[in-house]
Amino acid sequence: MIKNKSIMIIALSMILLNGCSGGPGSGLKNEQYDIIHKNVKQFLGDEYDAANFNVTEEGYTDQEKTEYKVKFTFDLNKPVLMFDGKKIPAELNFKKGDDGWKCTFNSANVSGFFNLFGK
Repeated sequence: MIKNKSIMIIALSMILLNGCSGGPGSGLKNEQYDIIHKNVKQFLGDEYDAANFNVTEEGYTDQEKTEYKVKFTFDLNKPVLMFDGKKIPAELNFKKGDDGWKCTFNSANVSGFFNLFGK
């Protein structure tokens, strides 16, 4: 009887934890962080890298819970000219469709990367 209760408690805990995390998973966010790593190296050189990713704000942006925003900062591993490369603000936007979550905007993607230095 005790063994069955333990299994039941573990199963319910897993269901509740999974049910509370309806936003995009960490794997999808990590894919976008990998893009930032690649962009830093592409634009600044192989000796540079993105580090110290720090989420400052995240959550749903609509009532239907189909849009999700992650605001964060990251550092460069070393300065670029007169720019110290610390706490660079960035943002990810995700949208949930019939086939799951997809990133719709990464402010540090190729087209927006140089704008980071102007903020």
